[in-house]
Amino acid sequence: MVVRDQSFTIAACVAAHARSFPDRIAVDEIAPRDAQRLGTVAYGELKQRWTYADLWGRTQAIAAALAPVQPGPHGPMVGLLLPNGADHIAAYLACQLVGAAAVPINTLLTGPEIDFILSDSGASVLLTSEPFSDVVGGLEAGVGVVDAAAIEPVGERDAPPLTSAQGEAARERLAVIAYTSGTTGFPKGVMVRNGDLLDRAAQWAWTFGLSPTQVLSTPGPIHHMSYGGLSLTHLVAGGYNRVLTEFDAAYALTEYAEHSSWVFLVPSMTAMINQAWRDAGKRAMGRLEFVLSSGAPGPHSLLDAAFDMFPAAAIVEAYGWTEGGWVAYEHKERNAIVPHCVGWPMMRSALALLGDDDQPCATGEPGEVVVRPLTPFHGYLGRDEATRAATTSDGYCRSGDVGILLPDGRLTIVDRLKDMIISGGENVYCAEVERVLTDAPGVDQVAVFGTPDERWGERVTAAVVLDPGTSVPVDELMAYARANLAGYKAPKEFHVVDELPRNSMGKVQKYALVEALSNGGARR
Repeated sequence: MVVRDQSFTIAACVAAHARSFPDRIAVDEIAPRDAQRLGTVAYGELKQRWTYADLWGRTQAIAAALAPVQPGPHGPMVGLLLPNGADHIAAYLACQLVGAAAVPINTLLTGPEIDFILSDSGASVLLTSEPFSDVVGGLEAGVGVVDAAAIEPVGERDAPPLTSAQGEAARERLAVIAYTSGTTGFPKGVMVRNGDLLDRAAQWAWTFGLSPTQVLSTPGPIHHMSYGGLSLTHLVAGGYNRVLTEFDAAYALTEYAEHSSWVFLVPSMTAMINQAWRDAGKRAMGRLEFVLSSGAPGPHSLLDAAFDMFPAAAIVEAYGWTEGGWVAYEHKERNAIVPHCVGWPMMRSALALLGDDDQPCATGEPGEVVVRPLTPFHGYLGRDEATRAATTSDGYCRSGDVGILLPDGRLTIVDRLKDMIISGGENVYCAEVERVLTDAPGVDQVAVFGTPDERWGERVTAAVVLDPGTSVPVDELMAYARANLAGYKAPKEFHVVDELPRNSMGKVQKYALVEALSNGGARR
């Protein structure tokens, strides 16, 4: 095994672990639905087990398959369209090994959305697998497709070494391009470097107590920087990760009662687990020692229920966004919960609130949350103007959220500046959905907004004005949305209206639409 650079990539850390403790378990893939189908839901179905030696061997094999990657306009890029599992984790490492940036793609996206990301990033290779063969077959982007299932193991002589770039060259190289939904209608790729991943791993492990003694559960999609980042962090720590191939609330009752000790849950997951827990007789999930909540505000009742469901766990909330990473956190105390509070700044994160004039706000005054995090925001790939708009003149990253600082230094989040919906922990930018729906046959004008939803937090809702003299059934609008947008972005409700309420400057007043809907003033 040849290792040239031990200092600046997570791949180098995993290579060292594979040499030091090759037989230690790195990743178990758990298939909850298979467990239910086979009648073994009490135990779960172990799909595959990977030791550190296995994982590093698989990483080398994937790297050998990706080695022909050609630089695009922004350097060598590899699209990753993969299900949850060890291959997805190994693919991140393989990209580091060959010196390419990983471009993880949300598996819920449609063909046109995937085409945009591949074209925008300039990726020349797409690593994928069978579940996505249909959508990949219809892609227009000119990329070489590598089937993960067809990748054969490589011998020691054939395994590619870690890239020869040394020192700061390795640290500054792009590791991941994380695409976010777009405020202007198109997604933007956030640039993350190798050094950022390692610095975040150190920060997260220290802040959240990730160590080889913990058994990490990954119930959410590894293509997200949160779940993917935590999986990589735990590998740096030399820990054991149980990856759920898909989230299943009924199986979670067993997983967190018997197996995993650490988990990150978005509030919609916690709500589904809470319902399954009630239905199953409220058996406490005592194996968990640490529960991290983030991604969207959850109701106080759900946070309170978490203390009953996970009686041995520290309940922690964290706040962040793709560009800034996690920047604040708080260990919750059941009898001292402050509504909307997300805690104190994380280690080496400078956090401030700015008013409309970009001047600092006093304690107790609302302002936009900005941060200079441990890992800097390096900007959006190929979008200098958007990068400038997302940063302040002195280098702070803008969140688009409105917060208030409490006298004890904690941050509360009270509103959003961005026209954004958070549904099931996924960010949905209204402008992106509106851009797609405006092209639907018969549609003249569109306004997209969020309405309350007990399960998902917010429901994506659309009000449309049709072309004069046309009539388009709601079912057709929904079908068009599902064909051109990921399921979580597609509106769950359409309301056909005669006109959109606007102010004197012509801006749509979405609050008036929400109010009209609540009073029955709009029609489906």
